[in-house]
Amino acid sequence: MKNRIHLYLIRHGETYLNRYKRMQGWADSPLTEEGKLVAIECGNRLSDTQFDRVYTSDSGRTVETAELILQQNSYEIPVIRKTKAFRESFFGSFEGEFSAVALGKVANDHGYSSFRELLRNRSLEDITNFIKESDPYHHAESYSELWERIEKGLNELIIENNKNDENVLIVTHGNTIRNIVKKFSEEFNIELEIKNASITILEYSSDTYKVISFNQ
Repeated sequence: MKNRIHLYLIRHGETYLNRYKRMQGWADSPLTEEGKLVAIECGNRLSDTQFDRVYTSDSGRTVETAELILQQNSYEIPVIRKTKAFRESFFGSFEGEFSAVALGKVANDHGYSSFRELLRNRSLEDITNFIKESDPYHHAESYSELWERIEKGLNELIIENNKNDENVLIVTHGNTIRNIVKKFSEEFNIELEIKNASITILEYSSDTYKVISFNQ
């Protein structure tokens, strides 16, 4: 039987592109002052949790958030490991566009009056593929491309596990967390916004993931 792992999935703090309501996948921008404050608050909530490993995406906003979280921690801090596996979705030529414009186009292209209506009626897999179809260059990630890299990251993390009740911190992105939670919790409502610096906890044991808490 494999050892149990607790995965603490944290969305990065608010960035300037978040503040300006622009698409931000592989594009990056620094944390706002508010973004730094919520990261520190998150760190205070986790100050008594000892982390055995720490991962971020290779985006500066997740690294900055992780550093602020770990500065509040009471224990010896593991080295931060940056990986492409836990990047945000890539939105292709929609990167940096106003979210309302880009997502409105995706919805309209596929017969919906608004992106909210699209969210209510289609799966995450469909929506991810629709974004790729609507991207004029078709460079945005498909669902299979997105999930393949996330799953690879999770599998490598699990293979490396060498102790029971290990705590692993993963500072990542809203849509990445949304896809992970939906994969292992079918009843999850994909319309819910993943809050900046929120904490989602998954437990991995006996080849099974269980969502312990979400978006707290």
